[in-house]
Amino acid sequence: MLGQLVLECGLLTPEQLEIALAEHMSSGKRLGEVLIDRGWVTPEQLADLLHRQENGARGIDLLRTSVAEAEAELEAEHAAETGDGEPGHVLFVWTPSGYELLARAGEPPSVGSEVGFSGGLRVVSKIGPSPLPGDRRSCAFLDAPS
Repeated sequence: MLGQLVLECGLLTPEQLEIALAEHMSSGKRLGEVLIDRGWVTPEQLADLLHRQENGARGIDLLRTSVAEAEAELEAEHAAETGDGEPGHVLFVWTPSGYELLARAGEPPSVGSEVGFSGGLRVVSKIGPSPLPGDRRSCAFLDAPS
């Protein structure tokens, strides 16, 4: 939601936001910290954005519901694909309309390897835990196209 707010307020370009989100995901820093560290927003601007975000906290409940539905869908898809009880992995994939999570069977691909999916080929930039709450699978984070 913070990323959407900085775009709506015209504080960042979509490219800057993509860079900040990638750093946020890889470093574990909060997105606001990344934005301040890079000099793209001031602490005062961040405070204003966070205040706006807090006022929109009702959307968080909707987001939690969406995540739970996506998690259930991925688990069902995974069970149907593998049928062998293996945990499998998920792919965190950039698309023009946003990020998607895809369930895959087996071990995750290694960093630097290319992964094909319906949107083309992407390179694995990082392996980490699934971003879904309570999901014990590994996640392969795929780079956005250049």
